[in-house]
Amino acid sequence: MKTFFSIALLLVGTSTFSQVLVGPEVGANYSWTSFGDKDLKSAYKVSPTFGYHVGGHLGFKVRKRFFLHTSLLYATKGRVLQGKDDPLTKNTSTYRYIDMPISYTVDFKGKIGKSKEFKYFLGVGPNVSYWLGGKGKLYTSELKANNFDEVHYKIVFKKSPDAQADDEMNVDVPNRLQLGLNLVAGAVFEPGQRQRIMFTIRYELGHSYIAKSNGTFNQDYFQDPLQSRSQGFRVSLAYLYDLKTEDRKKGKSTIDRRKPK
Repeated sequence: MKTFFSIALLLVGTSTFSQVLVGPEVGANYSWTSFGDKDLKSAYKVSPTFGYHVGGHLGFKVRKRFFLHTSLLYATKGRVLQGKDDPLTKNTSTYRYIDMPISYTVDFKGKIGKSKEFKYFLGVGPNVSYWLGGKGKLYTSELKANNFDEVHYKIVFKKSPDAQADDEMNVDVPNRLQLGLNLVAGAVFEPGQRQRIMFTIRYELGHSYIAKSNGTFNQDYFQDPLQSRSQGFRVSLAYLYDLKTEDRKKGKSTIDRRKPK
């Protein structure tokens, strides 16, 4: 978690930005994971799930049309995993994250009708995610054969078999700090003085595996293959307040105008 706070302090602490936008951000996620291993691709079908995110947004004007945007968000992502050879095997997972997407954007001007103007933007940047945990529900042909219902579980990390409960899936070697890439597009509207409403569509491509080991259960009726990367789309709405930091610098000068003695 130190990585998040270090980046945030670096961005907030700088004094070179002429304009700072700050405010809340909320939105929806549509996410899944992708396997790099051919055997896992042939064994499982992966379907997307819906989630949400909520948190705060900071925007910094770097140059005339260029902005640096970052957010600190609580987000839920996930996937539905189904066996291709055994369609009864189905594992629906929901993962909880702290996300920090960062994007460098460029603004363009647009019009609605003849007079109403707005700005739209394109951007790219990294995404830093910290995996908090999660939950899921699992059903397999083995459970059906023994007349058991689906198993509802929570995700835990690095637990010994003796300490692991029956309703827990343990991940022994997780990648809790995960890196990815953002591709961003959106629009900015100005409903009032010093107010901004920002609509953003973001495609996220994970670089790090979720984990280097499978998720395991005490009863050993299933092992969840987590050697996969997160992917998905995020739609966000942020209400931002312009701190007008450039106004504070007007009229100030670093020239010493005192008369020489």
